[in-house]
Amino acid sequence: MGHQSNVYGVIDCFKGRRGEIDADDLNQSALAALPERDDWPFLVRAMFATASSEHVTIDYTYRSIHFAASYKEVEFEWADWLAKFERFLAKVDGMAARVHLETVLVGDHRYEWLRDTDTVNTWPPRWVFQGGEREFKI
Repeated sequence: MGHQSNVYGVIDCFKGRRGEIDADDLNQSALAALPERDDWPFLVRAMFATASSEHVTIDYTYRSIHFAASYKEVEFEWADWLAKFERFLAKVDGMAARVHLETVLVGDHRYEWLRDTDTVNTWPPRWVFQGGEREFKI
């Protein structure tokens, strides 16, 4: 037996064409490139979804990519999970990303990445990590 850890969050993505950049194509390609199966700690396509609607505007400024998964004690390999997430984020045309980690063993934690404003209109993006414990001593 073990303890459950919940990981969830959102990425605020650009949408449509932005000069030479087609944000929708880049973001859909990044999602499609995620594996269906992955080594532990997994980061797989099934965790992610894009919010969109033909009937109401649910993407006012940014289009949301949201994600969630339930793990058994992912905090033991949290640095590895963050590294996988950052490799994925490097392929996303967005402005901000937030990850929440809820655990029994080390409590709840929030992580944030902001796009470096010097790379807002260029590709590839440069993301700046805003903090949070990257490795837990358990």
